[in-house]
Amino acid sequence: MRREWTFAILISLVSAGILVGSPKPHPSAAETPGRGAPKKLIYYGWGTRDTIYARHHWREMEQMPFDGVGITVAIDRAKPTIGEGATANLLGWNLFGPRAFELNDFRPAIADLKAARWRKFTDNFMVAAIASSGQDHGLTWFDDSRWQIIANNWRVLAAIAREGGCKGIILDPEHYGLDLFRYAEQRRRVDRPFRVYRAMARQRGQELMRAAREVFPDITILCLYGYAVVWNEVRDAQNRGLAKPVEEAQYGLYPPFLDGMLEVSSPRATIVDGYETAYGFKRREQFERGREDILRKAVLLSAVPEHYTRQVQAGFGLWLDYGARWDTREFARNYFQPAEFSAAVRAALEISDRYVWIYSHLPRFFPPENLPDAYLDAIRSGRVIQP
Repeated sequence: MRREWTFAILISLVSAGILVGSPKPHPSAAETPGRGAPKKLIYYGWGTRDTIYARHHWREMEQMPFDGVGITVAIDRAKPTIGEGATANLLGWNLFGPRAFELNDFRPAIADLKAARWRKFTDNFMVAAIASSGQDHGLTWFDDSRWQIIANNWRVLAAIAREGGCKGIILDPEHYGLDLFRYAEQRRRVDRPFRVYRAMARQRGQELMRAAREVFPDITILCLYGYAVVWNEVRDAQNRGLAKPVEEAQYGLYPPFLDGMLEVSSPRATIVDGYETAYGFKRREQFERGREDILRKAVLLSAVPEHYTRQVQAGFGLWLDYGARWDTREFARNYFQPAEFSAAVRAALEISDRYVWIYSHLPRFFPPENLPDAYLDAIRSGRVIQP
């Protein structure tokens, strides 16, 4: 069968356990979460700071209950990197734009990272948001010269990460005004069949990973969501009585893009599905189902399942002020009570392969703002997982 199957058929076959030729289950699948691996709690949200801040405040940053953070890089060090409009000055929000960046221009950022003598924050990441309107400028999947620039920029960010002692890159593929992975929108720019787009997305993923491999072969790419975002969309459509092919999914071109990255990566590289869908999870069984989605089900979207089963890990995201509901005095108004958030952190860490990341809007950690001690204590207690 072609990979344009409708997932009403595919999911039915999976549920029945009779999908012919399906890949073998992931060796660390849902019944055996990665308990042997050290678990890491990462912060990435609206309070993410740049390398300059990290240089001067790493000691204070390490007072927060994390193992690492996302860190941004200023294009112009004299301009702000937080606040309204600041993304225009962030390297990671301009990688897919028309400007080619040079590594030497970011030597000061690398020096910042080296100056931070991290002791506790062992797992820091550079940040890349690749589908924002500010990067559009008529981007298509078929513009070779533009994608040469993108591969160059990806190499620059990967080099900053490696030389600065980071674990890799946080990849945010969300559409912020640029529907990069949505076939219906891209077809309005260049009218080609889905199979042609799928092949091109895979090629571009290969180009980016080759660029990263040159400078950082053992890179970890922490995707805020991975293949499972597409799996969940088509499954949810089926649950509503609809049959949705992958080509109609909002991120239908994302799985082949990740396939391309996987198939040319070093065996030491890792892609983490950060499963943003878990933002509001409170119950352990929700995380267990999420793990199942990532490691047993979403692999069916991959054309390179052998790479997927070896190099894709299950992670989870949690949104502290979920739904932007946040009261620093009357906790009952918040989606998560402190005890609930503590339990969610613990379950997520226990069931993940390695990484869990915490996101927030109003509560900030660097420096602490709108952040009651009860929630800091909740995170600390949640980090104490079962052996």
